[in-house]
Amino acid sequence: MVDDGDVSIVRVPLPERLGTPESAAFEELVSVMNGIAYELWGNDDFVYTAEAELASFRAQEFHEKLIFAAVLDGAIVGRVVVDFPLEEDAITATLLVDVAPAIRGRGIGAALLAKGEELAADGGRTALSAYTEHPVGSLPDGGDVVRAAAGPSGLPADAPEVRFALSHGYRLGQIERSSQLTLPLPSATADALLADAVAHSGAYRTISWWRRTPDEFAEAFAALKERMTTDVPQAGIALDDEAWTPERVRQHEDELSGRGEPLLVTVAQHIQSGELAAYTEIAVPDDGDKAEQYDTLVAAAHRGRRLGTLVKLENLRRLGGLAPRIHRLLTWNADENTPMLAVNDAFGFRPHALTGNWQKTLP
Repeated sequence: MVDDGDVSIVRVPLPERLGTPESAAFEELVSVMNGIAYELWGNDDFVYTAEAELASFRAQEFHEKLIFAAVLDGAIVGRVVVDFPLEEDAITATLLVDVAPAIRGRGIGAALLAKGEELAADGGRTALSAYTEHPVGSLPDGGDVVRAAAGPSGLPADAPEVRFALSHGYRLGQIERSSQLTLPLPSATADALLADAVAHSGAYRTISWWRRTPDEFAEAFAALKERMTTDVPQAGIALDDEAWTPERVRQHEDELSGRGEPLLVTVAQHIQSGELAAYTEIAVPDDGDKAEQYDTLVAAAHRGRRLGTLVKLENLRRLGGLAPRIHRLLTWNADENTPMLAVNDAFGFRPHALTGNWQKTLP
């Protein structure tokens, strides 16, 4: 129960455009979320403009995203986003719950979570995911931890967000590690990695593109992206299979370009067959010194040939020419994904944070 009688949970509609009376609630929500992000991370790495957020929420062809805000004394103090994958047989929904730090502990987060679970149930979803973020500087050296089914890391059991998740019936399904790489890569490191990769990958070549997949690769690239829900570690979490088509690739590209974070992509192609065997993506922001590594995948049949290293090296080389102002790269990997984490370690990635993927099954 919410301790404050004046709290209400209301739907936040997506405005047609910003800077109008109809967009005021959405813009206020973005501002509140930016404050929460700055409080958590101590920087503006995850602070976004209202234009970027609106572009992301408008992309609803493959995911339906509903936003509800907690309003206290006329001001927005938190939100829940409910993300419904729109695959035909989808059973999952993702809940993103945030509350302004100053008013936590009053039951507002619980009310937002309950609203999200109600919407998920109404939508026929039975497998829920929710997330907690734990910057590396906030992780204690000792104490009790909560562990997922796989992977060596654990989340601090006494962290308020961990206690919150457990108290509402969620279990820790998976931990993701985020890691940060300082750029540019030292030449000695790059040369050693490239020599090793080339020695193992002679049957492959790299192809790169910026913003838009060339038409001749759109279908093959879509097929490769579809493997992200089948070929990556997913012990302990529920995932719906995703159907990727060239049209979905285009929609994804358009969404990220609308956010001001277009994709730089490098793939590895098997020369004899023409098959695309691996890919990696970097979302390159229009400004700032930080970029984000998105998917990296090597198809199961092509593993063991250093293709993950090969495509990452080439994408970093291209990034240096395209946006030399980028000096930090963030990436996320499942805690149990030992091969990709080993690749990251060889590049020089260092710990940045842990993300808890919490799971709950609805009756």
